[in-house]
Amino acid sequence: MTGSEHDVTLCDENVEEIDFDVDADIVGVTGYIVHKPRMIEILSEFRRRGRFVVVGGPFASLCPEELREHADVVFVDEAEDTWPQFLRDYQAGVWKSEYRPDEKPDMSVAPMPRFDLVKVDRYHAMTVQFARGCPFNCEFCDIIVVYGRRPRAKRVDQVMAEIARCHELGATQVFIVDDNFIGNAALAKELLREMAAWGRSRGYPVDFNTEVSLNVANDPELLGLMRAANFTTIFIGIESPRHDSLRETRKNQNLRGDMIDSIRRIQAHGIQIQAGMIVGFDADDPTIFREQLDFVQNARIPISMTGLLQALPKTPLRARVEREGRLLRESGGDQFVFSNILPAAMSRLELYQGYVWLLSELYDYDNYRERTLAFLRYRGSQVHGGRNIRSGDLRRLARVLGAMLLRGGPRRAWFSLRLLGGTLRRRPSVFKEAVSFALVHMAFYDYTRRLTAQLDASMREIRSLEMPAKATRSPASDSANPVQPAENK
Repeated sequence: MTGSEHDVTLCDENVEEIDFDVDADIVGVTGYIVHKPRMIEILSEFRRRGRFVVVGGPFASLCPEELREHADVVFVDEAEDTWPQFLRDYQAGVWKSEYRPDEKPDMSVAPMPRFDLVKVDRYHAMTVQFARGCPFNCEFCDIIVVYGRRPRAKRVDQVMAEIARCHELGATQVFIVDDNFIGNAALAKELLREMAAWGRSRGYPVDFNTEVSLNVANDPELLGLMRAANFTTIFIGIESPRHDSLRETRKNQNLRGDMIDSIRRIQAHGIQIQAGMIVGFDADDPTIFREQLDFVQNARIPISMTGLLQALPKTPLRARVEREGRLLRESGGDQFVFSNILPAAMSRLELYQGYVWLLSELYDYDNYRERTLAFLRYRGSQVHGGRNIRSGDLRRLARVLGAMLLRGGPRRAWFSLRLLGGTLRRRPSVFKEAVSFALVHMAFYDYTRRLTAQLDASMREIRSLEMPAKATRSPASDSANPVQPAENK
């Protein structure tokens, strides 16, 4: 959105260090809620050096009041119209301290992103955006607060040009970052037909993934088109197997039919589901943790991103729990280490103990191997037949196997041999995917161990607050696994 008369340098702190001595007239910073402390550090350091700093993006749009004192200009909401206006104002020396559009921008006239500024070789995937907004009304979600409930989309030819550009730059994975790719199902089908034709004519050089709602399973045409377009993975916010929890959070689209059946229909099209799951709803009691584990195992979902319920700023959930006197503090945006809501059907200690147990069980070697093998065995074939071996894959495979079998310790080596060996015996055509799943487990297993250490600190704090009020309860009665029968504790 920056005119050619300006020079632009892009810095992504995920893959490179910030040069605080950069020679720039304007420094722009963006980030999510979880990035708030770091955003303020960056803004403050550039201002200390005399730079003109502006801030925008998701957190600035939700909570501009928290960033005004740290930046010269704050951008609220989408900036297709306000950013060019600001640049004109800046050149004229008459800029405003805050820019906010009068209406949602028309994405059909959005320019091609500057993919050439991205250090492509440092990323697993490139990203493209098709549409903004979601037609649903989940209580905990801030998407509709930022983007609205009416999906707005780019033209199909715009998106195809962006996909082609990513391919030209060497990308073999493209993530379509829409919060609900099928929010406008009819338009999504138009795009999918073009993607399928593009991939078929080139031998499917790019794997695609995105985020959708579970009701995708109720549209056979849509599922078939996603397979034909070479979508290999989709993220779905399943949230909970408990219907009362789904009704509570207005996740009604997940109540239309049996969820396991819906998941199996998607998997039968050769598409992996990565699940977003949440514990801590008002309808959740201490038995929810076992229920969640059993559901994920039965659904054959290898990767479950399971977090604690968060009341994010400006959401209906935050307004409700504040009215009820159950808002503990403002959200830091990291749903994996903290819930800012006082639970309704269990104590905070029971919530954290159950969550730690659930994380440990989800990425337990045997549980993960069991559901991953089941998924690989019963998943339908991908449009390219699963034989998407590319140059360099064998070298990477050798490095990965070395990490898992030689340097990962005896338990990891045994786990990897059983997963890979089981795949070779039952469905050797998906061996490459089995290697990927083994590698993913190594990352998740290590992450959950680090996360548990953080959660242990939270539990110590909660225990110190809760135990005086429960003087008749023995500390020995607090189990690290609150869902197990007493005789198994």
